[in-house]
Amino acid sequence: MKDKLTDEIKDLFTQGRDWVKLEIEYAKLTVAEKFTLLLSAMIIGAVCLLMGMVVLILLAFSLVEVFSTFLAPWLAYLTVAGIICLLILLLYIFRNPILLNPIARFITRLFINK
Repeated sequence: MKDKLTDEIKDLFTQGRDWVKLEIEYAKLTVAEKFTLLLSAMIIGAVCLLMGMVVLILLAFSLVEVFSTFLAPWLAYLTVAGIICLLILLLYIFRNPILLNPIARFITRLFINK
């Protein structure tokens, strides 16, 4: 009876140790998956930002050409620079709803499961 009880306790501890090892392995895999998703989103965001900057520069030069048809070229460049400064100011003012809140929602959704 005593040998049977000790064998069952040893078996229970072995199963518990195996369960803990599996849980640790699952946690490692989950962290790796979420880190990969976060890193890929950051890389895609950086590439989109870089491409967006190129598009913004090209659109700015196109707008300068449009403005230079009825303004002096130096005034057209100043007008476009003012428009870009206004857009930067608006982005700074509305940075929470435009930038910070979506990033916080994405990271929260990524790391907190319901």
